[in-house]
Amino acid sequence: MFTRMIAVSTLVLIGLTGLAYAQAGSPNVAREAVAPAEPTMHDHFRHERHQVAITDEYGFKYDSRGDRLDANGYVIAPPHTLPGAKVLQ
Repeated sequence: MFTRMIAVSTLVLIGLTGLAYAQAGSPNVAREAVAPAEPTMHDHFRHERHQVAITDEYGFKYDSRGDRLDANGYVIAPPHTLPGAKVLQ
């Protein structure tokens, strides 16, 4: 009985500690509000033509930042899979 109480109280303390850390937030939150905004993904894929820096062995073109370009020199957004989508394996 006593060992069960110790086990339960230990689990409760571990849970409370985790909860306290989860609610504390990161120390970078205050700095991010004051710091100048970094370019977002939307800003990164602006509709401007980029100069081709390299072309790989398959013929794909890339700019100096490593973004893949289409035939006209515009940045192609990277592919992404939505959460819960079926993925080929």
